[in-house]
Amino acid sequence: MTNLDDHDNLSSTHPDLWTVRRILSWSVEYLNSKSKDLAATSRLDLELLLASVLGLDRMKLYLQLDRPLSKDERDSFKVLFRRRAEFEPVAYILGYRDFYRHRFKVDRSVLIPRPDTELLVELALSALKDNQTAKILDVGTGSGCIAISLAAELPGASVTAWDVSDEALSLACANAESNKVTNVNFLRQDAMSATTASAFDLIVSNPPYIARSEKLIMGPGVEAYEPALALFTSDPEGLDFYKKFASSYQAFLNPGGKIFLEIGLNQGEKVAHLFDVAGWQKIKIAKDLSGHDRVLSAEKPSR
Repeated sequence: MTNLDDHDNLSSTHPDLWTVRRILSWSVEYLNSKSKDLAATSRLDLELLLASVLGLDRMKLYLQLDRPLSKDERDSFKVLFRRRAEFEPVAYILGYRDFYRHRFKVDRSVLIPRPDTELLVELALSALKDNQTAKILDVGTGSGCIAISLAAELPGASVTAWDVSDEALSLACANAESNKVTNVNFLRQDAMSATTASAFDLIVSNPPYIARSEKLIMGPGVEAYEPALALFTSDPEGLDFYKKFASSYQAFLNPGGKIFLEIGLNQGEKVAHLFDVAGWQKIKIAKDLSGHDRVLSAEKPSR
């Protein structure tokens, strides 16, 4: 396959050789031929990377498809392209991910926010429509995307966000500042040994829920780049955190308080059983747009 470096010496005599259209076509073809994991999102990924290099909105690339790239622009794109070709996630290459109407800085200390997790935010907001001053706890906040999104939508609420990673907490604080959100407090706390004197109206979490035995089926970008601490559990079914939430976290809620947890696509029935046995009420499983189990909700009894 053609190599970008092979044509650098032709750029002065053929300035239109590497246009936006051609460089996208070439790079998409390369990723598609290299790996099915890269091919799944190759066009979108490379449009985002090239738009970043050119200082454009991604949609504006289509208005400049015949624009030739300068050598500096090609060199900058090649650096990003090669990182993606080594399976590094685009969000880490760009340094951010958009989530629920906000932009969040991300690096390898935190899990990349996923669109599926927006359902967790939507359901939590719906549950709080009559309580705009709620006390909310986000367990395992990572980039802070859930806590900050809730705090931004509920400026009268008080949001506490826990994480065990100092690096994650530092990044989450930076994200709150960049999104001009002030009603969230980030604290270092281990979810598995947590205690608190506070009582919350609502708890949310996207905890680690992938069994280590499933590590080999994860995409190479996830396994190589995203933090294992935010992904994997020692439980053979990935249920460590759900067992802890079911058995202990009622104590952190006011009577009638609710919990919303992201779950794996095959975990709905098992997690619901844990909460049922532990005495929670109004246990529900919400499905994502793909029809997979995605969010468990449950309520602490009022009495």
